[in-house]
This record gives sequence, structure tokens and C-alpha cells, in this order.
Amino acid sequence: DTDENVLDSISKARERYQAWEALVEEEVSTNSKSLVVLELGCGTNVPAVREESEEVFTDCAKLIQSSSVNSGDTKGTVSLIRINPKHADIDLPASAFTQMISIYDKAESALKEIDDWLKVLEP
Repeated sequence: DTDENVLDSISKARERYQAWEALVEEEVSTNSKSLVVLELGCGTNVPAVREESEEVFTDCAKLIQSSSVNSGDTKGTVSLIRINPKHADIDLPASAFTQMISIYDKAESALKEIDDWLKVLEP
């Protein structure tokens, strides 16, 4: 697209997203927060979304590791949950403050199952 209005809108949205992502990663790594990246239905035909999920997960994990090395305390956790009927696999390195969950199912039924488990596990 060469329309300046479209390009300007896309650029502003990208900047807002990047600023939000940096704030979230900072909260997780310095204030003992947890982040769950929930990816629904992005198979191998949608690599950009899968790559962004993995990048956010990896960036957060690196910041948590760096923060815990510098302070001596483990700060925060990051989880990636990938839901897809055929392509839910996740091939990323694990650590003490990361969790990866592959759910081979359709999004609606997987979310209902997660909701049911959350209700059971609530104190």
C-alpha cells in the first residue's frame, strides 16, 4: 500500500504495540508478574503470528533471566500456550521461569476446557 493515511495508521498502531510490549516485558522481569501468551488457531500458514508469540515469549524469558542473575531472585514467569488442531507444537528452549503448553484442539473447545479447569482450581 502506498496510501499515506493507511501507512500512517499502521505505523502508529505498530508504535503503540511496541510500547505496550516493552511495558509488559518490564513488568514481568522487574515486578514478579506473570505473562501468558495465548495463541489461538495460528497454524503454519500464519507464520508471522507464531513468530511474534515466540519472540515475545523469548524476549520476556531473556529479561527475566537477566533480572534474576543481576538480583539473585527469580522474577516473573512467562508461558506460551499454543492451541491448534494440527500444529500446536512449540520448539523453544525451556527454563525455570518459562512454561510451554501445546494443545491440539480447536480454540473454542480448548478454551472451554481451560475455563472448566480454572473453576476447579480456584481457591
